[in-house]
Amino acid sequence: GNHVIQKCIEQMPPDSVTFIIEAVEAEAQRMASHMYGCRVVQRLLEHCASHQLENMLNKILTVIDKLATDNYGNYVVQHMLEHGRIEDKKIIIGVIERNIVEFSKHKCSSNVVEKALEIATVGEHAAQLENERSSLMFRVIGDPQDPNPPLRQMMEDRFGNFIVQRMIEHARGPERERLRQQLQASQ
Repeated sequence: GNHVIQKCIEQMPPDSVTFIIEAVEAEAQRMASHMYGCRVVQRLLEHCASHQLENMLNKILTVIDKLATDNYGNYVVQHMLEHGRIEDKKIIIGVIERNIVEFSKHKCSSNVVEKALEIATVGEHAAQLENERSSLMFRVIGDPQDPNPPLRQMMEDRFGNFIVQRMIEHARGPERERLRQQLQASQ
């Protein structure tokens, strides 16, 4: 059944799938973390205008912290980072920043952190997300006096080390130098 719904979303004009949007909206949080429902939500994000999805997006935003660590919900969060409204991206990056160590060490949410770094550096809204990107980077790098900064905790983790690699890839200017210093101090 979900394949038929996905095809409807992909093939029909966005104004014609209102009935699908309304059905998903009613159970947005549950659909976003469901094996098949997450795929329907992803297709809606790809093919519908954000104003059509406003209620659904607002419901999902209230549980970003749970969805980021969910086996299926993390894909919805990544899709929101890629296809969502700029204000949604800012909210999601804020949630990531507040949970950076936990999210980076988790199998599912580490992918969300990687996607956030990518989107905030080279994505469609990267220029408007510069403050969020910079804040996230400095949160991970930590204070030079901190004996156990988030960066070190992430370096020593099987999922977190991938985030550190993405940070090296996306770092710029003064943060690049601070990142280099913290990496050297951690050795």
